[in-house]
Amino acid sequence: MLGIMARKFIEAAAATDLGNIRQYNEDSIAVDPELGVVAVADGMGGHRAGEVASAMAAQIVLAGLRQRLADLRSGADQHSPLLAVEESINQANLAIWGAARVDAGRIGMGTTLALALFHDNRIVIGHIGDSRVYRLRGGKLQLMTRDDSLLRDQVDAGIISVAEAGESHNRNLVTQALGVAEQVAAHVRQVDAMPGDIVLLCSDGLNDMVEDADIELILQELRANLPLAAQLLVQTAKDNGGYDNITAIVARVRKPFPAARGWQRRLLGWQH
Repeated sequence: MLGIMARKFIEAAAATDLGNIRQYNEDSIAVDPELGVVAVADGMGGHRAGEVASAMAAQIVLAGLRQRLADLRSGADQHSPLLAVEESINQANLAIWGAARVDAGRIGMGTTLALALFHDNRIVIGHIGDSRVYRLRGGKLQLMTRDDSLLRDQVDAGIISVAEAGESHNRNLVTQALGVAEQVAAHVRQVDAMPGDIVLLCSDGLNDMVEDADIELILQELRANLPLAAQLLVQTAKDNGGYDNITAIVARVRKPFPAARGWQRRLLGWQH
């Protein structure tokens, strides 16, 4: 459990748990409110290899964004925040893929990733696999990502119903993950951000065990206490079975956060 971490415009809290069945926690998190970045990675692979893959993803993506965003905010780099997220994800993918190729015990390891970057009154969402990003606005919960999973593809194709998907034993079969191929096609998009928005990032160990309506209720009722909200989400998943590792990061937008531009950026540079 991580306590509340705050920047002027965002506060965040996180909780992660082994669950009731698994021997190891293969989920990893990255939380940097100063940078405006939160991320969840859910590893997969052989003996503890998933733990390695998810930790690599969280660490490399965060390090990559620190460098790219520093360049962006100083004016030295004109790349967009979306490109910064995409490049950081690709960097992590290549590192994990390379690590698996040189260690027989890590062959086939990979990880999902769900990431949110808060920048210039927007949220850039980077996503691959079946970890999720939700947004609560005006008391209504909205799923902001589409699972890279066999079940999601089957539902969209009309092969099975949503109800049937909920009962399927194939819910953990992902169609994309970091580290399983030399190149991946991560999903990167941006949405607007408003003061009061609550953003939830979670591994599938949470949303497989807790209905969206219950997630919505917990976030709405505990919006003023993010550590308790994250903890209760994880505990509810455990109470409902806890068949997988469970991770939740909850972030709240406190006020507008426009990016410094032009003369503002130059002034900030002169002050340092």
